[in-house]
Amino acid sequence: MTPEIERLERLAERLRAVEPYVPPPGAKIRGWNLVLAAVEQSNSARVRVHPIRRLVLATLAAVVLLVAGAVAASADSLPDSVFYPLKGVLENTRGALTFGASDQLAYHLDLARTRLTEAQAMFAHHRVDLADRALSALNDQLNDAALVIQAEKQSDPAVGAAMENRLRQAIATHDAQLAGLQGQVTNPTALNAITQARDRAAQALETASKGNGNPGASPNGTGQGNGTANSPHPTPKP
Repeated sequence: MTPEIERLERLAERLRAVEPYVPPPGAKIRGWNLVLAAVEQSNSARVRVHPIRRLVLATLAAVVLLVAGAVAASADSLPDSVFYPLKGVLENTRGALTFGASDQLAYHLDLARTRLTEAQAMFAHHRVDLADRALSALNDQLNDAALVIQAEKQSDPAVGAAMENRLRQAIATHDAQLAGLQGQVTNPTALNAITQARDRAAQALETASKGNGNPGASPNGTGQGNGTANSPHPTPKP
């Protein structure tokens, strides 16, 4: 047996003779208090993090719902609505994503119908100023449609002619509705605005017809109220 092993055995014999240490009750209590304090501190940290996370998620959800609600409300909004500017933004975005002459024509004709509906509603609300703006925007859309057709005729006359026929039909429908409005309103400014809208629609058709020898005739062949297609008047402002 080596001296090192003998030394360890003697140390073990002495340790056996030592009474085991029993901590006093106060020490046990302090130890448990430290453990409980550490657990409580950890729980408090988690509680602080979770409410912040929940607040962020709740805020994001509220924003999403608010935006979705505003978009839905703007879809059918009228010019006197607070959501109407958003409607214009969405329409412009849709236009930027529209490709191909046929789709562009459909886009402009759809917006023209929307503007006419808005004008009718504003006349019913006695907002002649907003109705005038809607009619002006209607004619802008028809003119844009005419320019699309004119450009298409340069590359494909047959397709361009078919598109012109779509425009002619749309303008005829608009003209019939405008003629109905003209018989309902009595305000001179409103009457003038409607007359100008009918004249400008005829001019849009004339623009689409350029290059194929088809003169710009009235959609219904009877003229456009008191104006003439070749002599446009500035849009009246009440």
